[in-house]
Amino acid sequence: MTEADSGQAVAALVREHWAPLLRSLTAFSGRVDLAEDALSTACERALAAWEDAPPQSPVAWVRRTAQRILIDALRREQALARRHHLLAAPHAVEAEECAQDPVDDRIDMLWLACHPALRAESRPLLALRFVLGVPTERLARMFLVPTPTLAARITRAKQRAARAGFALPSAQHTPERSADVARALSVAYTAAYFANDASATDLVTLIRQTAASHPHPALTALQVLVSFVHARRDARISADGRLLTLAEQDRSLWHADELAEALRQYTALAPGGGYAEELRGYATIEAAHAIAPDLERTDWGLIDAVFERLAQLGDSPLDRLSRVAGRAASGRPLARPDVDRLHRELPDHHRVLVIGAHLLRQEGDRAGSDALLRQAIELCPHEHERGAIRQLLGSPADGEPAEDRSRPRRT
Repeated sequence: MTEADSGQAVAALVREHWAPLLRSLTAFSGRVDLAEDALSTACERALAAWEDAPPQSPVAWVRRTAQRILIDALRREQALARRHHLLAAPHAVEAEECAQDPVDDRIDMLWLACHPALRAESRPLLALRFVLGVPTERLARMFLVPTPTLAARITRAKQRAARAGFALPSAQHTPERSADVARALSVAYTAAYFANDASATDLVTLIRQTAASHPHPALTALQVLVSFVHARRDARISADGRLLTLAEQDRSLWHADELAEALRQYTALAPGGGYAEELRGYATIEAAHAIAPDLERTDWGLIDAVFERLAQLGDSPLDRLSRVAGRAASGRPLARPDVDRLHRELPDHHRVLVIGAHLLRQEGDRAGSDALLRQAIELCPHEHERGAIRQLLGSPADGEPAEDRSRPRRT
């Protein structure tokens, strides 16, 4: 097995077995922070160890290696004696893991990541880390922060989890976390979507599984929202790797059957309140795009009305960015006070710079617009978005910004 082969084998194991392994190690030790560290280290060791001779059972190899690492960590904390009865029967952990439904494993770890003792900004990070095993470097790219900053956030979150003595929760016993779970999944999916990361598809599956097994208005609305967005996945990136706006997308590549099912589910969403109603509002916008034959015949009046309603429910800078980007995408004029406020609130956000460039072109300042676009290219972390912004540098004055409106909100 070559280094590339071992890397692919470890990646496949993480994709399919990360959550069950982490769940069993957490149950084994009572320490999700040490369990996650041990599992990560075991996977790193597998990369080198499997080059010479691949194991007959990769999952068992990683489990045993992680357990040994975990035991060493517990011993260093002088906690081994309190857990000796667990170590006496390691086969019981394996039996429990085999009996557990992998879907339930993922949902259990998701509910754990959304523990109310954790900060709201930490929950989507741990959801991606605990459930999908997304590495720190990739998380940093997805959330647009430096890797050391992201690593520190994860470390602090796991330390908080350890201090709180988190136990594996039951979604049935803690339904009050459902809205937080939906919020974390929404943020995680949006980050993966803009990064064009493969984990976005895994998150769509997880969202659907969670909404089906634990019905809640927020989870149901989120499922409908991401179903609309995911149905356009094959049309959003050009052959040369450039992000395409809705105006540029070939709508024949949209998955019509998935859009029809999302529309059917959308009509069943009942008006409500709180975060569920916010998600229903964004689903309404996506439904308007789904039924429009092209951008010009999109019901922008409906979309504007929904954005006005959303402004009453939540008015964060990212909410305002979504509203301004919606106007820009439709070719309507932007208001300078709105754009100036975004520049003050999100000064280093590359999408705000693109919106600012759109305003300057509207005002006839092509040189200033191009300067902002070049700055946005420097700040943008994703090549497919950089390609779209480069395209704007050569586009006519009425060119559209590179903000793609086919996405769920960021919270």
